[in-house]
Amino acid sequence: MKKVLSLTLTAGLVFLFGCAKSWPTVIITTPTTTGQNVTGQNVPERQTYESKTDWFSVQFPGTRTFQENVYGSTVMFFTPLTEGDTLKENVGIMKKVLDKDYTLDEYYALTKPELVKLIPDFTEISNETIKVNDIDAQKLIYKWTQGTTKLQWEQIYLIKNKAVYIVTYTATEATFSQFAQKVDEMAATLEIK
Repeated sequence: MKKVLSLTLTAGLVFLFGCAKSWPTVIITTPTTTGQNVTGQNVPERQTYESKTDWFSVQFPGTRTFQENVYGSTVMFFTPLTEGDTLKENVGIMKKVLDKDYTLDEYYALTKPELVKLIPDFTEISNETIKVNDIDAQKLIYKWTQGTTKLQWEQIYLIKNKAVYIVTYTATEATFSQFAQKVDEMAATLEIK
Protein backbone atom coordinates (compact mmCIF):
# COMPACT_ATOMS: atom_id res chain seq x y z
CA MET A 1 0.00 0.00 0.00
CA LYS A 2 2.69 2.52 0.98
CA LYS A 3 4.77 1.50 -2.06
CA VAL A 4 1.89 2.39 -4.43
CA LEU A 5 1.34 5.69 -2.64
CA SER A 6 5.07 6.45 -2.68
CA LEU A 7 5.20 5.78 -6.40
CA THR A 8 2.17 8.01 -6.94
CA LEU A 9 3.69 10.71 -4.78
CA THR A 10 7.10 10.40 -6.44
CA ALA A 11 5.54 10.65 -9.91
CA GLY A 12 3.56 13.65 -8.72
CA LEU A 13 6.66 15.34 -7.32
CA VAL A 14 8.61 14.70 -10.52
CA PHE A 15 5.62 16.24 -12.26
CA LEU A 16 5.67 19.25 -9.94
CA PHE A 17 9.43 19.76 -9.98
CA GLY A 18 9.46 19.48 -13.74
CA CYS A 19 6.81 22.19 -13.93
CA ALA A 20 9.08 24.58 -12.12
CA LYS A 21 11.85 24.41 -14.72
CA SER A 22 12.23 26.97 -17.45
CA TRP A 23 10.31 25.97 -20.54
CA PRO A 24 11.75 26.07 -24.03
CA THR A 25 10.27 28.68 -26.32
CA VAL A 26 8.53 26.07 -28.45
CA ILE A 27 4.99 27.07 -29.35
CA ILE A 28 2.58 24.15 -29.37
CA THR A 29 -0.23 24.75 -31.83
CA THR A 30 -3.53 23.69 -30.36
CA PRO A 31 -6.10 22.34 -32.84
CA THR A 32 -9.72 23.30 -32.38
CA THR A 33 -12.43 20.66 -32.47
CA THR A 34 -12.69 21.28 -36.22
CA GLY A 35 -8.98 20.62 -36.70
CA GLN A 36 -8.17 24.24 -37.57
CA ASN A 37 -5.22 25.82 -35.80
CA VAL A 38 -5.98 28.42 -33.16
CA THR A 39 -4.69 31.89 -33.97
CA GLY A 40 -4.81 35.09 -31.95
CA GLN A 41 -7.92 36.20 -33.82
CA ASN A 42 -10.12 33.09 -33.65
CA VAL A 43 -9.37 31.62 -30.23
CA PRO A 44 -12.45 29.85 -28.81
CA GLU A 45 -13.34 30.68 -25.22
CA ARG A 46 -13.21 26.99 -24.22
CA GLN A 47 -12.11 23.73 -25.75
CA THR A 48 -12.55 20.16 -24.54
CA TYR A 49 -9.68 17.75 -23.95
CA GLU A 50 -10.53 14.05 -23.70
CA SER A 51 -8.20 11.28 -22.59
CA LYS A 52 -9.20 7.94 -24.06
CA THR A 53 -6.50 6.13 -22.04
CA ASP A 54 -7.24 7.61 -18.60
CA TRP A 55 -10.98 8.06 -19.18
CA PHE A 56 -11.53 11.69 -18.32
CA SER A 57 -12.40 14.93 -20.07
CA VAL A 58 -11.92 18.55 -19.10
CA GLN A 59 -12.69 21.92 -20.62
CA PHE A 60 -9.81 24.38 -20.84
CA PRO A 61 -9.44 28.05 -21.82
CA GLY A 62 -8.92 28.43 -25.56
CA THR A 63 -5.78 30.52 -25.03
CA ARG A 64 -3.96 27.59 -23.45
CA THR A 65 -1.75 25.15 -25.30
CA PHE A 66 -1.34 21.57 -24.14
CA GLN A 67 1.07 18.69 -24.33
CA GLU A 68 0.45 15.05 -23.43
CA ASN A 69 2.64 12.75 -21.32
CA VAL A 70 4.73 15.43 -19.62
CA TYR A 71 6.42 14.71 -16.26
CA GLY A 72 4.12 11.79 -15.49
CA SER A 73 0.95 13.70 -16.28
CA THR A 74 -1.60 12.61 -18.85
CA VAL A 75 -1.83 16.18 -20.12
CA MET A 76 -0.41 19.56 -19.18
CA PHE A 77 -1.96 22.90 -20.17
CA PHE A 78 0.22 26.03 -20.42
CA THR A 79 -0.66 29.70 -20.12
CA PRO A 80 0.66 32.02 -22.79
CA LEU A 81 4.05 33.53 -21.90
CA THR A 82 3.92 37.13 -20.81
CA GLU A 83 6.75 39.61 -20.57
CA GLY A 84 8.90 39.00 -17.52
CA ASP A 85 7.62 35.45 -16.92
CA THR A 86 10.07 33.33 -14.95
CA LEU A 87 7.77 30.31 -15.12
CA LYS A 88 5.22 29.20 -17.67
CA GLU A 89 2.19 28.71 -15.41
CA ASN A 90 0.58 25.35 -16.04
CA VAL A 91 -2.12 22.90 -15.08
CA GLY A 92 -1.46 19.18 -15.27
CA ILE A 93 -3.79 16.23 -14.82
CA MET A 94 -2.57 12.79 -13.86
CA LYS A 95 -4.25 9.51 -12.98
CA LYS A 96 -2.66 6.87 -10.78
CA VAL A 97 -4.17 3.49 -9.96
CA LEU A 98 -4.34 2.69 -6.24
CA ASP A 99 -4.26 -0.68 -4.50
CA LYS A 100 -7.64 -0.01 -2.84
CA ASP A 101 -10.31 2.64 -2.51
CA TYR A 102 -9.02 5.25 -0.10
CA THR A 103 -11.06 8.00 1.47
CA LEU A 104 -9.78 11.52 0.84
CA ASP A 105 -8.70 11.73 4.48
CA GLU A 106 -6.78 8.44 4.28
CA TYR A 107 -5.03 9.50 1.08
CA TYR A 108 -4.10 12.88 2.56
CA ALA A 109 -2.85 11.30 5.80
CA LEU A 110 -0.54 9.00 3.84
CA THR A 111 0.76 11.57 1.36
CA LYS A 112 1.27 14.70 3.48
CA PRO A 113 4.22 13.28 5.49
CA GLU A 114 5.89 12.37 2.18
CA LEU A 115 5.37 15.90 0.86
CA VAL A 116 6.87 17.36 4.02
CA LYS A 117 9.82 14.98 3.79
CA LEU A 118 10.52 15.46 0.07
CA ILE A 119 9.82 19.19 -0.35
CA PRO A 120 12.12 21.49 1.65
CA ASP A 121 10.19 24.25 3.45
CA PHE A 122 6.83 22.80 2.36
CA THR A 123 4.15 25.15 3.71
CA GLU A 124 0.47 24.26 3.52
CA ILE A 125 -1.66 27.36 3.00
CA SER A 126 -5.11 25.78 2.85
CA ASN A 127 -6.85 22.43 2.75
CA GLU A 128 -10.56 22.03 2.05
CA THR A 129 -13.06 19.49 0.77
CA ILE A 130 -14.87 20.54 -2.41
CA LYS A 131 -17.08 18.90 -5.04
CA VAL A 132 -16.00 18.21 -8.63
CA ASN A 133 -19.02 17.10 -10.67
CA ASP A 134 -20.71 15.70 -7.54
CA ILE A 135 -17.58 13.79 -6.47
CA ASP A 136 -15.89 14.75 -3.19
CA ALA A 137 -12.41 16.16 -3.79
CA GLN A 138 -9.63 17.65 -1.70
CA LYS A 139 -8.18 21.05 -2.61
CA LEU A 140 -4.75 21.87 -1.22
CA ILE A 141 -2.75 25.04 -1.71
CA TYR A 142 0.88 25.06 -0.65
CA LYS A 143 4.14 26.80 -1.37
CA TRP A 144 7.80 26.00 -1.61
CA THR A 145 10.99 27.68 -2.78
CA GLN A 146 13.05 26.09 -5.55
CA GLY A 147 16.42 27.80 -5.69
CA THR A 148 15.45 31.47 -5.63
CA THR A 149 12.00 30.96 -7.18
CA LYS A 150 9.06 31.08 -4.79
CA LEU A 151 6.44 28.66 -6.10
CA GLN A 152 2.83 28.13 -5.18
CA TRP A 153 0.75 25.07 -6.04
CA GLU A 154 -2.86 24.10 -5.97
CA GLN A 155 -3.71 20.42 -6.07
CA ILE A 156 -7.20 19.06 -6.42
CA TYR A 157 -7.45 15.33 -6.07
CA LEU A 158 -10.37 12.98 -6.19
CA ILE A 159 -10.62 9.23 -5.92
CA LYS A 160 -12.85 7.09 -8.09
CA ASN A 161 -12.71 3.42 -9.12
CA LYS A 162 -9.51 2.75 -7.14
CA ALA A 163 -7.65 5.57 -8.89
CA VAL A 164 -6.62 9.05 -7.83
CA TYR A 165 -7.00 11.90 -10.31
CA ILE A 166 -4.78 14.87 -9.49
CA VAL A 167 -5.15 18.33 -11.01
CA THR A 168 -2.06 20.42 -10.23
CA TYR A 169 -1.68 24.12 -10.90
CA THR A 170 1.88 25.48 -10.68
CA ALA A 171 2.81 29.17 -10.63
CA THR A 172 5.12 31.58 -8.90
CA GLU A 173 3.81 33.14 -5.71
CA ALA A 174 3.60 36.44 -7.58
CA THR A 175 1.40 35.09 -10.41
CA PHE A 176 -0.60 32.42 -8.57
CA SER A 177 -3.73 34.51 -7.96
CA GLN A 178 -3.73 35.76 -11.55
CA PHE A 179 -4.86 32.35 -12.86
CA ALA A 180 -6.33 30.60 -9.77
CA GLN A 181 -9.99 31.33 -10.57
CA LYS A 182 -9.62 30.05 -14.17
CA VAL A 183 -7.95 26.91 -12.83
CA ASP A 184 -10.82 26.29 -10.41
CA GLU A 185 -13.33 26.80 -13.24
CA MET A 186 -11.35 24.36 -15.39
CA ALA A 187 -11.12 21.75 -12.60
CA ALA A 188 -14.88 22.00 -12.06
CA THR A 189 -15.41 20.63 -15.60
CA LEU A 190 -13.36 17.47 -14.97
CA GLU A 191 -15.46 14.41 -15.79
CA ILE A 192 -14.33 10.90 -14.97
CA LYS A 193 -15.82 8.37 -17.38
